[in-house]
Amino acid sequence: MQRSHTKNCPRRDAWFGPMAAACWLTAVAMVLAGCGGAVPSGRRAMVCFVRTPAQDIELVEVSRTVPADGPLAQLVLEELLKGPTLAERNQGLTTLIPPEVVVKAVTLDSGGTMHVDFNEALQERVGGSMRVTGIRRQIQATLLWIPGVTSVILSIEGRTEDILQP
Repeated sequence: MQRSHTKNCPRRDAWFGPMAAACWLTAVAMVLAGCGGAVPSGRRAMVCFVRTPAQDIELVEVSRTVPADGPLAQLVLEELLKGPTLAERNQGLTTLIPPEVVVKAVTLDSGGTMHVDFNEALQERVGGSMRVTGIRRQIQATLLWIPGVTSVILSIEGRTEDILQP
């Protein structure tokens, strides 16, 4: 999987170090000023969006910060369903998951299998094997980075059979 933050590094001319330090200090000062001196706490999470060149689906991991408390899988799925940010869309990222999708339940069994139940919207207007495969891969890859998760089973309104068919 390609990470979206892996880009070509800019040339490191003589001015790069001092300029980067100045930018970093300015950014920190702006964050602290805007937050009343407190840095928001949270956990780093990864969600997967897609870039769809030609007849292929490329999964791209992007970083998100989710609250430190609360169920990690639920929070990560909420970030996934929000879709890519404007900046990420400008980089060619998109989501294949329809915007009306809602997570109804998330459970992790003792064997490491994450069970995720969605509403019917997950399979509405999603014809085509490439798109259906992309939806599955996007959700599974987003959840498989979570410690303890070894596999993912998707369901729609409790059904696991005959869902997300092309």
